[in-house]
Amino acid sequence: MSANEIRESRTSKPTMAPTKPESSSTNCLVDIRIETQGPVNIYNCSSAPPRSEPCPPSPPECPAGPIAPGQCIPLSIGSKPKQGLRTKLNSLLQNTRVPSAIASGFFQHARRFSAGQTPANPLETEVFGFFQTLPADMKSILSCSVNSFDGITSDERNRLFDPSIPQDLNVPLDADTLATAFVKEITQRVGVQVFDDPHALEQERPGRNRFFDTSGGESFDIQLRICRVNGLRTNEFSPALNPGDYLPSELQQHCVPIVVNGVPQLDCEIQKGNCPGNFLEDTTCLRVPDVRAGEGVVLEGVNFISIDSKVRLTGQAPSTVSREVDAFVFGDLDTPLSDSQNQPIRDCRVHDRITFVVPADLPPAVYSAQIAVPNVSGFPVFGDTIISNSQFIRVVPSPTSRFRIASETLTAGKETSPAFFGSDEVRVRVRAYQVIASLTDLTVGDEQAFDSPEFEDVDSGDVRQMQAVLFEQSGPMDGLVMTIMGFEIDSEKAYREQINSFTDAFLHYLKITLAGIAAAISAGAFAVGVKDLLKFALSHPIILAIAAAVVLVVILILAAWAPADLLIEDSLGFTLSDLDVLTNTDLPLPEVAQYVSQQGIKVKAIPLEKVPTQYRERREYVSDEEDSRYEIVLRYNRVA
Repeated sequence: MSANEIRESRTSKPTMAPTKPESSSTNCLVDIRIETQGPVNIYNCSSAPPRSEPCPPSPPECPAGPIAPGQCIPLSIGSKPKQGLRTKLNSLLQNTRVPSAIASGFFQHARRFSAGQTPANPLETEVFGFFQTLPADMKSILSCSVNSFDGITSDERNRLFDPSIPQDLNVPLDADTLATAFVKEITQRVGVQVFDDPHALEQERPGRNRFFDTSGGESFDIQLRICRVNGLRTNEFSPALNPGDYLPSELQQHCVPIVVNGVPQLDCEIQKGNCPGNFLEDTTCLRVPDVRAGEGVVLEGVNFISIDSKVRLTGQAPSTVSREVDAFVFGDLDTPLSDSQNQPIRDCRVHDRITFVVPADLPPAVYSAQIAVPNVSGFPVFGDTIISNSQFIRVVPSPTSRFRIASETLTAGKETSPAFFGSDEVRVRVRAYQVIASLTDLTVGDEQAFDSPEFEDVDSGDVRQMQAVLFEQSGPMDGLVMTIMGFEIDSEKAYREQINSFTDAFLHYLKITLAGIAAAISAGAFAVGVKDLLKFALSHPIILAIAAAVVLVVILILAAWAPADLLIEDSLGFTLSDLDVLTNTDLPLPEVAQYVSQQGIKVKAIPLEKVPTQYRERREYVSDEEDSRYEIVLRYNRVA
């Protein structure tokens, strides 16, 4: 007999070795040796006579139920082993802290459509109308994906899919309900990014009181300490840092573009003396972060012990402007008051956080920022209000430039294992959206889509051209979100077309729902107030949260029905200020950035070059599950 299909759900690849027939009494003997810790499903049937028994009838092309959990399309002969649903779910459960609203909505819409329910609202009318245009095999896959979703345990479903979205066949899902859930998801994602707690924005909380009484003698210890400003370490960081311990991005620098041996480079000089803000003992200037009026700032430190704290902004000469602004306090309740040696913890191991909004009408200038905390320490020696030392921000005008992002190449640093199964077949899909995230509005703009050609027969070391414009700014915006996903699909044409067709269909569903959500948010007719989310004006975290939410929904849907393996997963979010900094040759190249995606892909962004109005970087994607490494080169341009 011949092995028609092998599908696996585990971390290691199978080892398969055919042997010769042992006797004429047997048609054929295939010895399959598999080393695995998870389930393996093998589907066998020989069509070559003679046979001792007939083969069972072939399954339908697109079964109503999964062939195996998470598999709605049979694998083709000779395909590379695919990750099973269990493997994908394990990675998602490990890396996902906020469940997906849109993914949950997709299954409710698919459930109701597949059961023949009548659309009950404008969103369902549009979604069902689109589903109705799908060919019969795609409708079968749609129904199969619902069955696969139902096969996931309720606990795991609730961790990955928003449980507030109904899954009752008789309960319609409208845009207002989906918008409410989506804004809640974004709010929780911002909480994770800024405060490491999905519920942080629901209620302020003071930090622990770590003050001590100094009335008995002089003390030079900083008790109300600011350790970081927008992630940059300050001169008050403790335990104390030497000048060489600071990252280049934490120091004030001036750069000019030069050409060395025909290669564009930046010649950067660290500023010493005449600093715009604080400086180190050797007069090295610490970086003063640029912030637009109306944007948020995050301060991290020690002894933010009152939710009534304020931030005082004072313009540096020649400015004479000063303001006191409200702040949002989220104290660190996890770090103990003392260590294992019973020594008090009052340094930057503590992560109290305060966010505040730079007033929209604040004139451009350098401003000192001080935290003013009502004295609830219990020590009258500090007076009625405790004032921190000064840190600094530079308020800059909003960029008026427009930007474009393009891709250049796709490189297979290492193809998926095992290589003896053949080359990879890769498809890259990119979606980009302009975002407006003001104090009164949250708008996700029209989708900009790029689907690469099918890169066939990709082997380790191959470089493929992928010249494409991924994003083109078309009007005013606060920023953009971009999602990049790459899949190893299969070499067999019919199978590949089914996966591509259904993925196209789902991405069209995503486009419909994002438009419906944006319209509902603009109308304000839902339970969660956008102002509650945006009052901190944390534009960058909000934009990153939207990008992560869009990536997660795509991964969850594809994991539930198709055995295509994820090679590339990336969620990018940029404010206008971010793009301005990237393409500004007065500033140095950014540091190498790394993170782990929701599906467990290790992402590394490696700067390549800056020239006037342009920045290039290589983004590397490593999958431990696939033992693969792929790279994409991106180019960012200031075009107007």
